[in-house]
Amino acid sequence: MSIRVAGPPVTAPDGIVVYPIDLTPCAHLALAEGHIRPGHTYGIHAHLTLEQVTYVLSGRIRAITRDPQTGQTQEIQAKAGESIITLPGHSLQFAAADDKPARVLFITSPPYPADHSDTVTLDAHRPLNQAEQAHLPERRSAILADIRRALLRSPTESSRSKANRS
Repeated sequence: MSIRVAGPPVTAPDGIVVYPIDLTPCAHLALAEGHIRPGHTYGIHAHLTLEQVTYVLSGRIRAITRDPQTGQTQEIQAKAGESIITLPGHSLQFAAADDKPARVLFITSPPYPADHSDTVTLDAHRPLNQAEQAHLPERRSAILADIRRALLRSPTESSRSKANRS
């Protein structure tokens, strides 16, 4: 067992500053703390393969999302202790819901890739076009390879990996 802390800040493709938390050797999820500035609406984006839970730690957020299956766009507000679930292909956009900053925990499965290859920035809440969807096979292959590596890792390797990070 070990304590994990947020790493150095990274700016996500939508403009939100996030602090990734190293969950090694966990192979199937990622965690990052995000800071939502008041008075700022962030860029629209979609994830190709990720399921994302956005859990509000403090403050209030506003999220706009579009379901690609139904075409329905929805605005949701969430406060501390509430969460928003976003599925692959749904467009997503965040803003603070009032004049105070908000802190959120982004939980993704499969893990969010450091190269941002699962995120497509969009000009509007719309379905992914063919060019954007063309990246899906590559992302799925990368995810399957990661899962295979994790499943083939011996319990001894997992224990060593944990000990090295404690």
